[in-house]
Amino acid sequence: MKKLRFWLTGLLFIQLLLAVALLWSNQWEAKQNQPKPLLNIDWQAIDKIAIRDKKTGFSAVKSGETWLLSDIEILADKESLGELLRNLQRLQTSWPVATSPNSHKRFEVAEDKFVRRIQLYSGNDLVGELFLGSAPGLRQSHARITGSDSIYTVELDTLNILPSRNQWIDKALIAAKNIISIQGPDYNLKKTGLSWSFNRSGPSIFLGNTDLGKINQDKVDELAGALSNLRIQRVANTAAEINSALTDKVTLIVSDGENRWIYELLEYGANHFMRRSDIDVLFSVERDVYEEISNVRQADLILAKPDTSGKPAADATEATKS
Repeated sequence: MKKLRFWLTGLLFIQLLLAVALLWSNQWEAKQNQPKPLLNIDWQAIDKIAIRDKKTGFSAVKSGETWLLSDIEILADKESLGELLRNLQRLQTSWPVATSPNSHKRFEVAEDKFVRRIQLYSGNDLVGELFLGSAPGLRQSHARITGSDSIYTVELDTLNILPSRNQWIDKALIAAKNIISIQGPDYNLKKTGLSWSFNRSGPSIFLGNTDLGKINQDKVDELAGALSNLRIQRVANTAAEINSALTDKVTLIVSDGENRWIYELLEYGANHFMRRSDIDVLFSVERDVYEEISNVRQADLILAKPDTSGKPAADATEATKS
């Protein structure tokens, strides 16, 4: 009986040891897998970001409070890049879906097989590198950071992180704000206070001709608004587009009092382009945007004068005959 009691006590003691060991192991594993920043870096120091897929890529560099597309040195969309950096900063680790180096290619987060590769720099130092791979769910991606074999599921959609500068370019790059003068193909306009008038100081006697009627303030405001809200689509980066577009051109001279810009509006077939004198890059624009500015002539900017000839209107004459 004593021997049985001894064995039962020993078995109970072993069970208690196993339970304590299992509890400690679970607590340690849970602690190890508590959410923590996936990219543990100084985000305030980031001054360069590069995004690539298997074929192409782009980079943007921070200059003061602005971002520049490094290959063509024009303004990037500060808000879009800022949102991307905030989304990257919010990424947290979770239970890894895989931890083996052999799984990198399967989840498309390998050095030679990935959907997106994001590199973050501080000065010339690479401080963070993230591989985004296959999508386990809607607006999700598998992710791995360089130096780790663990692969996580994160809330990032690679379709919103395109490796093309055209997604990240400032679409309002060539818009003109606070416009006070516009000179077009056959008109010359100036703004005084809130009102527009024809500018008679131009070299042509036809500029500022008001014989046809009073200036239409609403129409001029629409033209100025189209220039102020002007948005581009992309950089026209092929020689064929640039050379062919030069076959048809409309020129505008616009000023805000401090700056003077020359706009060239170029059309070729179904393609529409614009260029501004301070940025030596040709941009593609939508047809409606192009036509809202390029099609305006002086006749569109004046109100119809009342008929003072004394002749009866055609419909009135017909009524008299009847």
